[in-house]
Amino acid sequence: MKKFARVMAACALAACAAASAGAKTLDPGAAELKRMSIFLSNFTELGYYGFDVGEDGSDGLLHMKSEEGLAELIRFGVWHNYANNFKSRVKRCADKNCPYGSLTIDGKFVAETVKKYFDIDLKNRNMEGSDFHYDGKLYHFEGADGESVYYAQVKQVFEEAGMLRMTGDIYNVEDESDRPATFEAWVTPKTKQRNRYTILSLETQWK
Repeated sequence: MKKFARVMAACALAACAAASAGAKTLDPGAAELKRMSIFLSNFTELGYYGFDVGEDGSDGLLHMKSEEGLAELIRFGVWHNYANNFKSRVKRCADKNCPYGSLTIDGKFVAETVKKYFDIDLKNRNMEGSDFHYDGKLYHFEGADGESVYYAQVKQVFEEAGMLRMTGDIYNVEDESDRPATFEAWVTPKTKQRNRYTILSLETQWK
């Protein structure tokens, strides 16, 4: 993580861009661009537009290893499964009166999701001010729907310092012409041992 922070700081000082000497423009092809877009959309669909996986750093970003960030990791793990794995992972609360919400999800699925997308080992717990109650095995919560959903469309990909820098548009799922922002994401590339991306940071510029 310290190495990542040093690289990011160096890029900022050098006004790191596509034309920078250390950047290699990639052509991953339409199919891989779509997979990259789906990967980043897992964050934007839940309203995560500005964060990194550090404990501290750039102003204006949520730092996922900070105390506030740990609460957001739990939130991400719960809502990602609510949105994408409802039938297989989300269950009705079996407690009497269900004081903490009508739905539950096993904490192991929350931790698994956080590891998959952030490469962070989450310790399941209750967090002060959280909407989710952890009973030692399950998170209890109440479902919610109805807000506008925005996805990410990756348009350009660069390789820098062994990482991938992706740029593109944020768009409204219900109206693709509604593109209120652009983004820049830093992502760890796939490897033979781990055939998936993990996020390092995402920053959004609203128009």
